[in-house]
Amino acid sequence: MSEKNLFSVWKKVFGNWKYVALSIIITLIFYSFKVLISSYDSLISFYGKLGLLESIKLLFSFFIGFKETTLTSSFISLIFITILFGILFSLIIYKTKMIKSVSGKTGIFTTTGIFLGVLAPSCATCGIGLLSLFGISAAALSFLPYDGLELSILAIGILSFSTFEITKDIKKGILCEVDFKK
Repeated sequence: MSEKNLFSVWKKVFGNWKYVALSIIITLIFYSFKVLISSYDSLISFYGKLGLLESIKLLFSFFIGFKETTLTSSFISLIFITILFGILFSLIIYKTKMIKSVSGKTGIFTTTGIFLGVLAPSCATCGIGLLSLFGISAAALSFLPYDGLELSILAIGILSFSTFEITKDIKKGILCEVDFKK
């Protein structure tokens, strides 16, 4: 697929303000989730000492200043991952609505796939963050030569590939492929 076709699909999808808004909202939720997971212990400790309002203020400070609490490379990869995740989510919703408009209903597999796609972490660092909630330390990343950056690059690659593939599917439209050889 050429760049022209890729951008024509994106222009069609994101020409609708609802998909732009959805993408931004999902991006912010995903980023917020990462900030919350990373600062969970501090927030719980702060909540116990100063209460809910001060904990919310601290969470907002962490949200704004998250780049100061992590490596620059990790922060940049997180930004790429969250943006790609927001775009991919919007494209998935668009594709689902496209299928629903043709068939009149969404299939169980489509719904299940979207549900799992939302629940499953799309970046290794968020997965590591979730593991830390269960008591598993991120010390496992210390054995990697670039402190886990290679996992973020892998996540960016997978999200980019997924975005490209769903864009190709949207460009094709709803087609039934028939194997005439049988």
